[in-house]
Amino acid sequence: MAEKKRDYSSSCVVLVHGFCRRGGNMRYLARQLEGRGYRTFSPTLPTVFQNVRACSEILANALDKRFPEGSTVHFVGHSMGGLIIRDYLSRHLVEGLGRVVMMGTPSGGMSQVSFLLRIIPFSKSIFKALSDLAEPGLNIAPPLNAPTPEIGIILGTKPDPVRKAFLSGEHDGLVQAKSARSLMVNDELTIPCTHERIHWRPDTAEAVARFLETGKFLSKAE
Repeated sequence: MAEKKRDYSSSCVVLVHGFCRRGGNMRYLARQLEGRGYRTFSPTLPTVFQNVRACSEILANALDKRFPEGSTVHFVGHSMGGLIIRDYLSRHLVEGLGRVVMMGTPSGGMSQVSFLLRIIPFSKSIFKALSDLAEPGLNIAPPLNAPTPEIGIILGTKPDPVRKAFLSGEHDGLVQAKSARSLMVNDELTIPCTHERIHWRPDTAEAVARFLETGKFLSKAE
C-alpha cells in the first residue's frame, strides 16, 4: 500500500484465521494494516478440533480488556474466521465496535462438507467444525451492538483448474459465492483468486483497509 500512513493508533483490527490455520496465516494483512497505522491482533484459535462456538469463546477471553478504553475495534475474518466473528458479536457487546470484513466465509455452508459428512459421518466427532461448515450453514443471531456494524464481504472467483468443475456457479474452489452472499451485508467485492490466496493479495489488503475507513470497498471514482 503506497498511501500515506495516517493516524489510526486508536483503531485496532482483530484478524481471525480459518479452519486448520493459525494466527500467522493472517500476517500479510496484519503487516499491511499496520503499515497504515492500525494496531492488529491475530490470535491462534483451535479451529481444527473445536467448533465455531468454542473458538468464539476463546476469542472472547483473548480480547477481554485487551484494547485501551476509547479504541475502535474492527474485525476481519477469513473463511471459518468470519463465522467465529459473527458468533462472537452475536453474544458479546463490543465497546467501540467498528466495521467487519469477511473473506470467503461460507455463511450458507459448503456442499462438499455436507457430502463428506454423509460418507464419513464419524469425521464430525473429530473435526467438530465440520458440522458448522456444512449446509445450510450456522444459524447465528445478529450482532448485539446497536446500531449493527457495517459488514463487507470479499469473494474469490478464480478457482484452480482442478477444482473448477467440482462446484456450480461462481466460487473460489471451496466456497460458493451464493453461500457467502446468504448474509445481509453493506458491500461486497469479487477478486479473481482462489480461496487460500484471497487474504494474501495487495488488492485484498487495499480493499479491506478502504472498507474499514469508509464502509465501501471502492471509491466513487472506481
